[in-house]
Amino acid sequence: LVIASSAEELGKLYAAIRADGTVPSDEVQRFAEFDEEGRSLKDEWATIIEDSTKRFGGVEDSRCRVTVTDRFGGRGHDFQVVDKENNANGGMLVIATSIPDEREWIQWRGRTARQDRPGQFYVILNKQAKPFHDPKNTKHHNRLAGRIEKLSSEDQKIEDLLDVADEGIGDKLKAFEGEQASGEKLNEVTEKYYTLRPRNFDDPWPSKEHNATDKVLRTFLSEYVDRSPNEIKKLAKEQLQIELS
Repeated sequence: LVIASSAEELGKLYAAIRADGTVPSDEVQRFAEFDEEGRSLKDEWATIIEDSTKRFGGVEDSRCRVTVTDRFGGRGHDFQVVDKENNANGGMLVIATSIPDEREWIQWRGRTARQDRPGQFYVILNKQAKPFHDPKNTKHHNRLAGRIEKLSSEDQKIEDLLDVADEGIGDKLKAFEGEQASGEKLNEVTEKYYTLRPRNFDDPWPSKEHNATDKVLRTFLSEYVDRSPNEIKKLAKEQLQIELS
């Protein structure tokens, strides 16, 4: 089971493994929530999971499919390896191409060994990608790569990388809080705008009476979605003559 860091990487890895020729292309399968056109693959999930652990060949060339997935496939799915020969040789092999937060990491490692059966886990990371490479913080991430390389314990390397991933969650939560606060201000703009310019449910749309200012509102909501609450408050007064709380 290969767990890619994103849907985009999943597509690239899937194509590369099939094209490589080491594994027959028809023994490489894609396990994703949606297909390339955005349609749900829910009806295929059970079959893909079941096929992922079926053994091919005989005594001399025993093997299983390579299943390529993304974070969707790394959690909440039960891969059952019941083949005795497979388990005798280490069990299911999971290869991850990124380090998620600690909670998701536990889920990924849980794919390797189910019901006391053995499992194997490898992590293969790209030094040109996060967390080693970040244009916004080059010095910090260069130091991270050097520090990781000096650690002798593989477990300690993972622990350090998990700490970095968990720090990233804090940044994401702060960004989400900012987006939520801005969204609340934009919602207040919309409510106060329509309170000042009411119309009946059956009135024609677009409104002839309010068409000009309606366009200003739509432009306002689309252009200022990334502005801070204070900026939105100031711009609402200047452009729409709306006082926000």
